[in-house]
Amino acid sequence: MKTEPIAETWDALGNGQTRFIGAFYERLFERFPGYRKFFPHKLDAGHLDKMAQTIALVARFSDEEDLVAPRLHKVGSAHRPYDLQPRDMHNFATVFTEVLGEHLGNHWTDAAAQAWHDAFDRVIIPLLEEGERTAH
Repeated sequence: MKTEPIAETWDALGNGQTRFIGAFYERLFERFPGYRKFFPHKLDAGHLDKMAQTIALVARFSDEEDLVAPRLHKVGSAHRPYDLQPRDMHNFATVFTEVLGEHLGNHWTDAAAQAWHDAFDRVIIPLLEEGERTAH
């Protein structure tokens, strides 16, 4: 898995990282309205910032599972009550990469898209699912 494009594309968002996260959630709720009920009516800056921090960690260290696993396990554990299924993870990843590509414009390449897809398939989704399974 090529990890450089992940960090490069995340960094390319610059100060727009939190704005991207907001746009991602907007699209997610638009496309999959059933998810809306799992979130506060208005997503606050703290929620958007936590998501941005988690993605920043993944962007930096997606090739070092021991560094990202604790955070993603915690996120997965927090989502256990929602009984997320593989299709839910797929929906999240699809909307995330779609909106990311739109926000990056010329910085979004086939290599970047493949790197993010690989990160979701090999790191993010498996670690979230592991966190869900092992939650107490």
